[in-house]
Amino acid sequence: MRRIGSTRGGVALSCLLTVALAQLGRAQLPNAPVLQNAFVNPGITAALNFSNLSGASSYAGAAAWAPGSARFQVSAGLGAQTHSGGPTRTVYGARVNVPFVGATSSLGFSAFVGYGVLSGGGSLDSSEAKSVVPLGVTAGYRKPIGTSHGFSIYGSPIYEFVARGGGASNVNVFRGAIGLDVGITSSIGLTLGLEFGGSEPTGSGKPSGTAFGGAISYAFSAGR
Repeated sequence: MRRIGSTRGGVALSCLLTVALAQLGRAQLPNAPVLQNAFVNPGITAALNFSNLSGASSYAGAAAWAPGSARFQVSAGLGAQTHSGGPTRTVYGARVNVPFVGATSSLGFSAFVGYGVLSGGGSLDSSEAKSVVPLGVTAGYRKPIGTSHGFSIYGSPIYEFVARGGGASNVNVFRGAIGLDVGITSSIGLTLGLEFGGSEPTGSGKPSGTAFGGAISYAFSAGR
């Protein structure tokens, strides 16, 4: 992975590699937490994701790509979602993340927007979200450890637009998320995070309570 240099304070960011590694292809999936770091990993990163929210469990593969300039990142994902007492459905989505502060520093900020869809397994009723559009900003901090390890923590306020099934009217909700990315090696990263919000009325179609998500990722750009 490319060397970025160092901050004025002398913090080595040549190992930006690992603190951004777990910056996996976090495409937006309905009923899954929106975890988005402020930092971008140049090149291609692939990931396997797991999440759970209100009895809905999602398993997905995802990939992300960013140019060498790291000015933006696009990601997409596809998987399956199971729900207690309901059919298994297909989930897929995409997201764009644009950093605007922190390309060569320990503190960064970015803005992002995504689109995700839940389909298959029969018709959706008004209590289910058939698509979601999250819009948010992220503040992140990263810390290199040696030349091949590191971690990053980040938090995001998120405004979500939700389209419900059954021809019901659209709804929206404000939520928040926190995440941790850990560079296990110069190519492998781990992500853990939570999305949280208030308890919404049953049948509202809005995400409710706390969602948990985790992922393991591999950066193909490592070693550049």
